[in-house]
Amino acid sequence: LKEKYHPTSLLSVIERRNEFCKAAAKSLILDLRSGTLDLGPGMTADGSSKSGNVNYGSSGNGEDYGNKRRKNGRGPPKEPGPLSTAPKAHPVSSKYRRVQADIDQTLALVRKLDTEKGIVGNILSIGGDHGKPDDDRSHVGSAGPLVIIRGLTTVKGLEGVELLDTLLTYLWRVHGVDYYGMSERRNANGFRHVRADNKIADGFNISAADWEKKLDSFWHERLVNGDDPLVVLTAKDKIDAATVEALAPYVKKIMDENYGYKYGCGAMGCAKVFHAPEFVHKHLKLKHPDLVSVLTLNVQDDIYFQNYMNDPNAPGGKPVMQQSEQDSGRMRRIPDEGAFDKQGSDAPLIPDAPPTVLVPLPGAGPLGPFVPITPDMAVQMMREQRPPRPNGAQRKKKPLMPEPMMPMYPHFPLDPRPL
Repeated sequence: LKEKYHPTSLLSVIERRNEFCKAAAKSLILDLRSGTLDLGPGMTADGSSKSGNVNYGSSGNGEDYGNKRRKNGRGPPKEPGPLSTAPKAHPVSSKYRRVQADIDQTLALVRKLDTEKGIVGNILSIGGDHGKPDDDRSHVGSAGPLVIIRGLTTVKGLEGVELLDTLLTYLWRVHGVDYYGMSERRNANGFRHVRADNKIADGFNISAADWEKKLDSFWHERLVNGDDPLVVLTAKDKIDAATVEALAPYVKKIMDENYGYKYGCGAMGCAKVFHAPEFVHKHLKLKHPDLVSVLTLNVQDDIYFQNYMNDPNAPGGKPVMQQSEQDSGRMRRIPDEGAFDKQGSDAPLIPDAPPTVLVPLPGAGPLGPFVPITPDMAVQMMREQRPPRPNGAQRKKKPLMPEPMMPMYPHFPLDPRPL
C-alpha cells in the first residue's frame, strides 16, 4: 500500500513510471517508423493480428467512416477478435466531425502527458521543433492535421482516422489513457474503448450530444486544470509548508559583529552558519534528512491515510467513510433481505434479536456449564422458581416503580463435587 499511497514512496514510483513511459514511447515510435505498429485496442501488440479493423473514409459531410477498411503496408486486415470484445464508444465517435475534434484533443493530451513524464522527441506532437527535419514534423492542412513519418525506406503521412488510431494507441500503451473510456489508469491492462458504428446505436442509453459533452468536459478539465494523478498524491506543497514550519526551531539567529545576523543549524552536533534561513532549511534537508523525516512524519502519515481513503478502488473494500447511507444501512439488515428489499412491501421489519444471558444449569459449578437464554426467559425463570414465603404470607403489593430488569439467576443447590 505504501507504494500506492505514501507520499515518500510515491517519489520513487513516479521515477520508475517515467522511465517506463519513455521506453514504451521509444519502442512505439520505432514500430511506427518501421511500419509494424499494431493499432489494436490491446495493451501490447498482438503478433497474430496485424493492423486493426477500424473503418475510415475521406468525406467531410458527416457520414460514418464505415465504407472502407483501413489497410497499411504490413499485410491483410486484422481478423475480428480483440475489436469484438473491446468496449465500444458511442456511435457518434465515428462521425467525421467528431473524429476531427478527437484528433485535436488527443494531440493536446499527448503533448501535456509527454511533458509531465519528460518524454521528448515525439514525432506525433504538433507545434514543436524537436530537432528533426521539416519532413519529419507534423503539419496542419486544410483537411486536418497531417503527420509525416519517415521510415528507413518509405515516407508515410498519417491523417484522419489512421492518425487518430495512432494517437489513441500511443495514449493507451504509453500513458494508460483510455480516451473514449474517459479514464487515466495507473496500471492499465485489458482493452481500451474503440469506435462503434450506428448498427449498435440502440445499446446506449445516452444521447450523442450528452456523450460528447461528457467526453469533452472530462478531457478539458484534465488539460486545463489537471495534474499528474501520482504527483497529486505526493502533496508536495503541503509537505513543504509543514517542513518549513517544523524546521523553524532549528534555525538559530546569531549576531556577528562583522557581518550582522547569521543563521546557524540547530541540529545536534552541527555548527554550520549561513546568511539566510532558507539556506539553513536546504542544509537540513540535504545533510540531516533523518531529522526532517521525523519532524514531518505525522504529516506524511496523514497524507498516506487520506490518499487511501479517497481512492474508491482501494484494496480491502470500500472504506466506511465513502459508503452511502443506503449501503451502510443494508449492512445492518437481517439476512432475510427478500422480505423488505422493495419499497412499499407489506412484510414487517423484524427487530434485531436481543442479547442472550448465560444461565447455569442445575448442579453447575462456578465454571459452568451455562446455557444462553433471552432476558425475558431469565426473568420468567426467576419468578417461577422463587421459593414460597413462610406461613403463607401474602406478597407485598406491586410497587409503583417497575422492578429492575437485571437478570437474576434462580437458586440451585451447590455442587457437591470437590473443587
